[in-house]
Amino acid sequence: MKNICEFAPAKVNLTLAAGPKADDGYHPLQSLVSFADIGDHLTFEAEEFLCLEIKGPFGNALKNEADNLVLRAARALQNRVGQKNGARIVLQKELPLASGIGGGSADAAATLRGLNRLWDCRLNTAQMEKLGESLGADVPVCVQGKTRFMCGRGEKLSDITSWPTLYGLLVNPGFAVSTAEVFRRFDAQGSGQVLGKMPLFSAQYTSQALLQLQKYENALSAAACDLKPDIKRLLGRLSEYPQTRFARLCGSGATCLALTENAQQATEIARSIKKNNPNYWVKPVALGSTPRIKNNLVN
Repeated sequence: MKNICEFAPAKVNLTLAAGPKADDGYHPLQSLVSFADIGDHLTFEAEEFLCLEIKGPFGNALKNEADNLVLRAARALQNRVGQKNGARIVLQKELPLASGIGGGSADAAATLRGLNRLWDCRLNTAQMEKLGESLGADVPVCVQGKTRFMCGRGEKLSDITSWPTLYGLLVNPGFAVSTAEVFRRFDAQGSGQVLGKMPLFSAQYTSQALLQLQKYENALSAAACDLKPDIKRLLGRLSEYPQTRFARLCGSGATCLALTENAQQATEIARSIKKNNPNYWVKPVALGSTPRIKNNLVN
């Protein structure tokens, strides 16, 4: 029996600017997005109906969710191509939920890729990205899973001509943050600024990339820290390590990223954080294009 496997990497906003809420209720965004070498795993095999099994350390929290993004993505693809067959989907949930690293969006994108192969739909990447727009702002950029610049509501994507692999660690303090609540606090603070031209990011070496990124912040950080002061304390703690070049909030939180100059430094900080905070989710990561996704795409 044909069995398809897909990797759904954690999404990391290396930069994030947000404008005032538009008339349609959405905030225009500008973000340099990269992907980690850790994430969820999904498998797909032929079945008469659609069914989803969820496993993994963060699987229990999703089992009672009535409108899972994986099933929404599967149904969206069925409707797009007129597919009558179903599939058995197994999701190994390794990423924490509502944590700012796009786990649900990455899972939805992986579902589009996996079922596109299983059902031989032959959609290309642009068609899958367009379909992803109906599922969530972060889904289109997750389809290819490579470092790109994202604008608008997430539908405008630009390739980065040259960008190195970056190293750091992701730390989640163990609580979820509502993206909607963060944006409401963001609006109440009057933080939205009219967005200018798209910044140009291009670097060959890690040192060059870190210098460019150091100029930018996460526009949602103040709102998230106001809602959850523990996030501010975590960012401060990460910044105190001499190996840390700088620390940033991931998306709307609560996961935080500390960037370092190499993988060894990231591992050193991760060990220290985990030793002092055993309940935290702590992962050293490499950020860059993920060949496991790229090799499975139909161009």
